[in-house]
Amino acid sequence: MALLELERVTKNFGGLMANHEISFAVGKGELLGLIGPNGAGKTTLFNCISGAYPVTSGRIFFDGEDITALKAHEVARRGLARTFQVYVASGDLTVIENVMVGCFMHTRSRSRARAQAGEVLKDLGIHDLSTALLNELPVASQKRVSMATAIATQPRLLLLDEVAAGLNPGEIEEIMGSIRHVHEELGMTVMLIEHVMELVMKISHRVIVLDYGQKIAEGAPEAITRDPAVIKAYLGERYAREHGAV
Repeated sequence: MALLELERVTKNFGGLMANHEISFAVGKGELLGLIGPNGAGKTTLFNCISGAYPVTSGRIFFDGEDITALKAHEVARRGLARTFQVYVASGDLTVIENVMVGCFMHTRSRSRARAQAGEVLKDLGIHDLSTALLNELPVASQKRVSMATAIATQPRLLLLDEVAAGLNPGEIEEIMGSIRHVHEELGMTVMLIEHVMELVMKISHRVIVLDYGQKIAEGAPEAITRDPAVIKAYLGERYAREHGAV
């Protein structure tokens, strides 16, 4: 059964069409990758799904409910959370205090929020960072804290926007392990935007490809790497040769 459904979603910015009649569904328990070149409309689509941007046309359903016209906080309360490419949080707050912000979605008790935030940090293996100031941490740790803050809202669907960007191979393996844990152990449906193909192709059940705001392909990772349109628009001949796709 679909948890998220998009029907011909279009988003225009004046004369610029960022998303054009995009339709797909995300099943409950699925881990879906969303890829495409810079400017393809991936983050714009996340912004439409999460309620940050109003759509120009089309409809979005979450667990059967039409959420097209809902505001971001209303969407979040229904169980949809997201991270951002650039995580902006107060440098005056510690890691656990940043994660507590997510916990306040469901409680007004500061002590309960702190306890819940501590559990989330333990789940992601970063409880030792609790008292550190976020802006003093390396990028890889900041990205895991960003995930923790989103997870603290207790979502059913987690949207991850380039959580592996700027990380070295070892850090990518760690963040991949965190995503798998969230999906397999915490039982969250996950949709991720990513340019690190090794991550996307290893963990995604299915991959959707955007180019110039339109969906150009959808399928299993191995099929996507062999799709001529995807190779031409995004992956390139070199990637295809190195991975045996051509």
